[in-house]
Amino acid sequence: MTIKFSKNYDPNTVGKVLSDLVNAANAGSLAGVTGPAGSTGPTGPSTGAKGPTGAAGATGPTGPAIGAQGPKGPPGDQGATGPTGPTGVGATGPMGAAGATGPAGGVTGPTGPTGAKGAAGATGPTGAAGAAGPTGNTTTIFVPPTSDPGVSGQVWNNSGVLTVSAG
Repeated sequence: MTIKFSKNYDPNTVGKVLSDLVNAANAGSLAGVTGPAGSTGPTGPSTGAKGPTGAAGATGPTGPAIGAQGPKGPPGDQGATGPTGPTGVGATGPMGAAGATGPAGGVTGPTGPTGAKGAAGATGPTGAAGAAGPTGNTTTIFVPPTSDPGVSGQVWNNSGVLTVSAG
């Protein structure tokens, strides 16, 4: 169907043209140049009340078993060890033979720790006095103080000069 385009329709034909245009639009047969995309509208809220959960659907039928069986899977984890069983009834067997002695000349192990210190013994007797040594000259060294002692008649070292304090 072709609809003619004109800016100057006869008023008697406008009704017919509009009727053809509406019929074409309703039939979905209008095709033309697509206009530019409009701007995206604002995003709605991200939260809201959830509706109820729907009922679970029925399980579908099992499919056919086609193809060879797959390889055996790895063994699973080992379970915990059970408790020890009861001791048997009866006499214990004889002692086994002693093992062989190791080779001679081995390395000696480290020395063990030192033991605790024992108690001290009693003090012994005092020995005899020794002989007196030879007598000699006695030397007395006098070192005067380096500041005025503040006592009248006392000597002190005033920068290398012996001085008698006035008190």
